[in-house]
Amino acid sequence: MLKIQKWFFYNGVALLLVSGFCACSQGPAKDKDSSKVVEVKKPEAIKNYFYNNVSKFLGGIMPDTLTPFNTLVKKSQWVSYSKSFDTIWKKVEAKSLVKARNWADTELAGINKETKTLFYPFSGPDFLYAHTFFPNADKYILFGLEKTGSIPNVYKLNDQNMNGYFMAINKSLDEILSLSFFVTKSMNTQLNNQEVDGVLPIILIFMTRTGQTVRDIKNANIEANGKVSVADTFITYKGANRFSKGVEITFSPAGKDSVIKKLYYFPEDFTDEALAKNPGCTAYLKDLDSNVTTLIKSASYLMHGQIFSFIRNIALKKSRYLLQDDSGIAYRFFDKTKWNIQLYGTYEKPIPVFNYCYQGDIKAAYAKGSKPFDFKYGYGNGRNMLLAKRSK
Repeated sequence: MLKIQKWFFYNGVALLLVSGFCACSQGPAKDKDSSKVVEVKKPEAIKNYFYNNVSKFLGGIMPDTLTPFNTLVKKSQWVSYSKSFDTIWKKVEAKSLVKARNWADTELAGINKETKTLFYPFSGPDFLYAHTFFPNADKYILFGLEKTGSIPNVYKLNDQNMNGYFMAINKSLDEILSLSFFVTKSMNTQLNNQEVDGVLPIILIFMTRTGQTVRDIKNANIEANGKVSVADTFITYKGANRFSKGVEITFSPAGKDSVIKKLYYFPEDFTDEALAKNPGCTAYLKDLDSNVTTLIKSASYLMHGQIFSFIRNIALKKSRYLLQDDSGIAYRFFDKTKWNIQLYGTYEKPIPVFNYCYQGDIKAAYAKGSKPFDFKYGYGNGRNMLLAKRSK
């Protein structure tokens, strides 16, 4: 008999889980502007330079001295923000990112060479860890509930609003930089206000801070037939109208202009009920390449239950490699005759809000041995990782 009921938040949405099988219900996150559509004018011929300079400016890195950046970077507000961001980033590098890269260089070296497409459901704007673990991917496909948002309009920044804008950016980044994950309850507010509009500014910051050169930004929408249409104009979609309305970012690693990579972000509701009403997204997911590498982190244990079965089955069916913490796909769903599984770190009970998702079977598997894992990743102490390789 199911007795205990738990509320938690999935990307800003209250969800009810019933203990025993971690089932939950989900509805779309509310947006103050309902289904409003706002069209944004495209920059002039220097757009590629412009987009990269926007990314640098937001990330506290000196952009090329073109208008309007030659004026903005001289303002005390940006100078102070840039120095502060440099200090914060150095701490994040020392505390987490260096360790994560070193671990990936050892444990994921062969997988990195094979990974062409990285599939990252429930990612939100987390390009940071996607790139940290899999820097060689040619295509990154990210999903979250949050709207894509708009390209920041730096022409509107002035002495009166710059401090507020930079404070909003810092607030949006605080949790992932200090905790290694976005707190989903916070994102609906932090990425849905006048200062920071959607995930796009955060993705751009992570790109510039990981040494990428942003070359172009375009709308990329999943159509009813499951195909992605890319448009030169950029439109900001809001409210319920935001689902399947994403972005394509073309970028290159710094100093490697001949290497062209793509990032796609799509806002989607991944509950089975929502996907049943979204044939375009279900067709897109079914058509994914069958050799993707899947990354799952801090996913609120959603795929432990029954109402996220479609996206769970897609990840299991389409992945050649799957890297996750214990909040991803429950250990019991891995067919051990089809997957070779390596465990890292130690398994502890989930944090109190998710304690009903304790996995006795994975605890028993850890008792048989695991490999070292020495950096925080995910909830709580964040000291566990599972790497699954499909048997050939």
